[in-house]
Amino acid sequence: MGEGIGEQLDHLFNPERVAVIGASNARMKWGYIVPANILAGGYKGKFFPVNPHETTILDHAVSRTVKDVPGQVDLAVVTVPAMHVIPVVRECVEKGVKSCIVISGGFSEVGVDGTRLENEMLDVVRGSGMRLVGPNTMGVFSAPCSLHALMPPVRPVAGKIGFAAQSGNLGTQMLSLGKALGVGFSRFVCIGNESELNCTDYLEYFAGDTATEVILLYIEGLRDARRFVEVARETSPRKPIVVMKAGKTEAGARAARSHSAALAADESIFDGMLRQSGMIEADTTEEMLDIAKAFAAMPPPRGKRVGVLTWGGGWGVVTADALAKHGLELVRFPKETLRELDSVLPPYWSRGNPVDLVGTLDLSKHFACIKIIARCPVVDAVITLGTMGATSSFQSFVLEEPFTKDAGADGRTPRVIGSKILEQLKSSDEAYRTEVIQLIKETQKPIIAVSFPTSGAVTPMLAKQSKVVIYPSPERGAKTLAALYDYQQFIERARALT
Repeated sequence: MGEGIGEQLDHLFNPERVAVIGASNARMKWGYIVPANILAGGYKGKFFPVNPHETTILDHAVSRTVKDVPGQVDLAVVTVPAMHVIPVVRECVEKGVKSCIVISGGFSEVGVDGTRLENEMLDVVRGSGMRLVGPNTMGVFSAPCSLHALMPPVRPVAGKIGFAAQSGNLGTQMLSLGKALGVGFSRFVCIGNESELNCTDYLEYFAGDTATEVILLYIEGLRDARRFVEVARETSPRKPIVVMKAGKTEAGARAARSHSAALAADESIFDGMLRQSGMIEADTTEEMLDIAKAFAAMPPPRGKRVGVLTWGGGWGVVTADALAKHGLELVRFPKETLRELDSVLPPYWSRGNPVDLVGTLDLSKHFACIKIIARCPVVDAVITLGTMGATSSFQSFVLEEPFTKDAGADGRTPRVIGSKILEQLKSSDEAYRTEVIQLIKETQKPIIAVSFPTSGAVTPMLAKQSKVVIYPSPERGAKTLAALYDYQQFIERARALT
C-alpha cells in the first residue's frame, strides 16, 4: 500500500536530505540565493548542491547530477531555466526523489507553449510517486526543520499557522509582515501553477499536521472545488481555516489567469462553499493575519457578549459601534461586577460598559479592571483599549520638546525623567502580557488589546512574538472577535448534528 498524503508531503515539509539542482556561485541567480537561504536559515538536514559545471558551492561539494547525490533525496529544488526543467525532473524520477519543487517560471502562466511544456513535465512525473510543487513557485518554509527553501531572504517566526498561497510574492511578504506583527507559521508553501500538487492537497496535509493548529489560504482559483469543499468540511470542526479568495471580479479573474493559470470561481459559488464548510473568509490580506493570529493565540468566545475597557470615552463609543456592526453586543454588567469596579476606580467613573478609566495612569488599576471584567459570568470576551502599548505613544512624546532640552546640572533633565517613565511603561507591557495570558488560560475567554500606535508604523510593542493579540484600531479588533464568534457558532452547529 502506498504512502498517504501526510507521509508524501512529509518528504516536502520535513526533508532530511535536500538537493538544489541548478545551484550556482553567481550571486544574482536563484541557484545561489535559494541555497544561501536554506543554509542561512539553519536547515537541520543534509544539503547537496547540484551543477555539472561547479565543484564547490557555499563550501559544499557539488554533484554533477541529482543521480550522483549519495543516498536518498527527500526534496529536490529545481532552479534551472524552463527549457532545461524536463530532463532534470526526469533524472529526479529516475533517482527516486520523494518530492520536487520547480522554482522556474515560463510554463502555463505564459500561454500555449508554456502549457505544452508543463504538460510534458507532468507526463514525466505521473505515476512515479514523486510529488511536485509548482512550477512557477517561490518555494516552501517549514519551521520544525528550519527549512527556508525560498527565493526571497525571508525569516518567518515559528508558530502554529500553516499557510498555502497561490502567490509567492504575496505569500512571502505576508511572512515578513507576520514577523513584525508577532504572527508565527508552522509551514508555508507557494502553490504555483498546481501542475501536480494542488491547494486541496496542502489543506489535507495541514489538517493532519500536528505542528499546525490554524490553516491560512490565499486562493485565486480551484482545480477541484468539490474535493476542496469535502476536505474543508472535514477539517473545519478540528482546525479553523481562514481564506482570502482573490479574482472575484472579472478584472481579478483575468489577472489570476495570467499570474498562476488559476481558474477563478464565481463569487456566489465560492461564498456558498465557505458557508457549507465552516471556513472563515478574510476580505483583505490584513484581515488574514488579524484573524489567523487570534485563532493561534486564544479560544473563541462562547457567546457574543463583550466587556470593553477604555482609557478614554470616545474610543469606547467607536468600539461599541464596531461591535454592533458585526453582530456582537456590549453586555450590561450585573450589580456585583459594578461594585467590584467601584472598589478600584474613582467615584466619577462611567459605571457602565464600556468601562471608562477616565485617563487613569495607574496601570495596576487597568489590570484589576481587566480581571473583574473577564471573570464576570455574563461576559464572553474582552476588548481593552490603550492599556497595552502606552510605551509607543509615550516614546514619540519623549523625543519632542521640551524633553530634548537640558534643564539643570543635576542630571534630572526632562529627557532623563521621560526615559525613566518610558522604561516603566515597557515593564508594564510585559506585565500586561503575563497577566492576560494567565487570565485567558483561567477563564477560557478571548482578550483582545488595541494599542493605538501614534506613528502609523509597526511599533516595537507589536513586533514581539506573543500569545497576546494586539490591533492598532478597535474596528480591526471587533471584526476579528466576530470571526472567532462565527467559528464557535459553526462548531456548536456541527456538534449538534453528530
